[in-house]
Amino acid sequence: MRRQDKLVIAAAIAVNGMTGACLAPALAQAPTVNASTPVQAEEVVKALSDPSIVSAGERSFIKCQACHMVGEKAQRRVGPPLNGVVGRAAGLSDGFAYSAGMQATAKNGLVWTVEKLDAYLQAPREVVPATSMGFVGIPKPDERKALIAYLASFADNGSRVETATK
Repeated sequence: MRRQDKLVIAAAIAVNGMTGACLAPALAQAPTVNASTPVQAEEVVKALSDPSIVSAGERSFIKCQACHMVGEKAQRRVGPPLNGVVGRAAGLSDGFAYSAGMQATAKNGLVWTVEKLDAYLQAPREVVPATSMGFVGIPKPDERKALIAYLASFADNGSRVETATK
C-alpha cells in the first residue's frame, strides 16, 4: 500500500471515526489511482490544519449547494449529502437513489480517495461516464484541494473535525 493511501485511510479514520475493520472491505476493492492527478492526499491532510484553505473550500462548495449538503442537518437534495465522503466507498449514502452510472462505478469498487475525488471534481464524466451529475468540473487544482479539505472536515454524522475549525 502506498504512503498516500495510508494517509487517506488515516484521515478517513480521524474524520469519520472509522476503524480499520470498517474500511477494510472498501479498501480491498479500491481502484488504482492515476499517478498524474495533481492533488495528493498529503496536501489535503496538511490543508485540514489550515483554516484559510478549509474556508476557501467552503466558498467553493457554493457551486455544489444546489444539489448537495454537508453538516449536522444535511439532507438529500438532487444529490446525496456529502458528510464523511472522503475515504468512503461510492454509492453508500443511505436512502439516495444513485444514477445507473454511479451504481455501476460503485459496483466496480470506487472509493472516494483524495485522488479519485480530485479526478471526479476535475472531470466528473471521466471518472463516472454515465453520471447524472450536471457539473462540468473545477479546472484549478488549488480550488479542488480546498474543496476536498472542506469535505474532509465533516464526519459521517455531519460534525466538524476539530483541526479544520480552529
